[in-house]
Amino acid sequence: MWGWFRSGKRLLAIGSVHLDTIALSRSPTPREDVTLIGNITHSVGGSAYNVAANLAGHHARQKFVRDPAIYTILPQHSVLTEIIKYKIDAAGINSRFVRLYRDFNGRHVRGGGYVGILDDQRLIRQAVVDAAMHDANIFQNRDEGAYLESAMAWADALALDADLAVSIVNHVAEHASDHAKPLFISIGSPLAGMRGWIQSHEENVATCLSGRLGVLSILLQELGLPETELVALRAFVEKGAGEADFDVNAICTLLKAKHVVSCHVQEAHGLALLAAGEQPCRYFFELPDEVRERMQHGKSAGAVDGALAGFIEAYLRAARRKPEDGTGVVNDKTRKIFNATMLDVVERVSQSEGATPGSVISFEEEARQESKWAKLWRLTRIAFDVLPVFKYMLSVAAAIIALWVIDLGLDVLTYFGYHIEMPEKSWLRMLLRR
Repeated sequence: MWGWFRSGKRLLAIGSVHLDTIALSRSPTPREDVTLIGNITHSVGGSAYNVAANLAGHHARQKFVRDPAIYTILPQHSVLTEIIKYKIDAAGINSRFVRLYRDFNGRHVRGGGYVGILDDQRLIRQAVVDAAMHDANIFQNRDEGAYLESAMAWADALALDADLAVSIVNHVAEHASDHAKPLFISIGSPLAGMRGWIQSHEENVATCLSGRLGVLSILLQELGLPETELVALRAFVEKGAGEADFDVNAICTLLKAKHVVSCHVQEAHGLALLAAGEQPCRYFFELPDEVRERMQHGKSAGAVDGALAGFIEAYLRAARRKPEDGTGVVNDKTRKIFNATMLDVVERVSQSEGATPGSVISFEEEARQESKWAKLWRLTRIAFDVLPVFKYMLSVAAAIIALWVIDLGLDVLTYFGYHIEMPEKSWLRMLLRR
């Protein structure tokens, strides 16, 4: 009933949220094993977080994703978890589905992370991702599986990091299909894409799949896309080459998606959008020169997740009206919507040090965090996590105060002539000392 009065869509992003570490070398690529001098940036990341944060921070005149939320599992007793929770709240993401566990399914919950090393040209030399949830079988735990089901039921659309257990991917895709909800997939690596998405149930289909050109090229090559088609696709994604000839429907079918979003971030000429259907189409959205320059100088982290977030916002806007000519949601009439929205989000991403605006972890406290009360509160929360006995002590103290307030209230009512008969229970008389 209340959904009738709710404006905008609810989106649930599912995946790992972890620490991103980007190391930028100031020295040329060495020929020997040496330690380089450079800069290191720590931020909160993970594709699920990136998509939700970009949607929450998108300052549009009319937003069609009103309440982006995230489902993830974090270590229960960890200072880093407190930082991640703070960043989630600061980004405007709904944190009601963030779960904290010390152990899950008999295994210790880890934090995971992403480490990227950039060379002196600010291009990624090598990267390693450790997605903490990639082998967590949520539905093996009946209670947690039911909780995730309730979270998906709350949402109008679902976004998924492919680096998850196949069982999670299958459940989410099945729920999206059964309830006609859009499903958006982010693929960060060829291994995660192949294991988590391509090898999931054959009937799984994403509304949109996103990934860097290098990642999608490896996937498509392994899936048997002819070399001529792959070369043509690369030419289109890299520079929007109009003469490039490739089968959009075939590529989307191989990737199990109705739409595909990609970018060649090293060159950063633009964003490519493919749409399958009876009238397949492809669009290349050219990036402004200042955005391209920033991305070429190391600000490309999270660019594809930003493009996916822009696609989600534009798709939910364009999908309100069903095309009369039989075309899909992405067509020549809605092209400008996707162009403007996707470029707007990617531009904001290129202006940030981390993968999303505000995601960088600063070792300098903000002014409002430097007060004595703020420090006392942080120490109290850490004490509760490290020594759970403090929680019980606080509960006992709260109970004593509550009983004192009740007793005082009864005295006040008696003073004004109102007498309340309490049940004749010895334990109640003892607690209230009556």
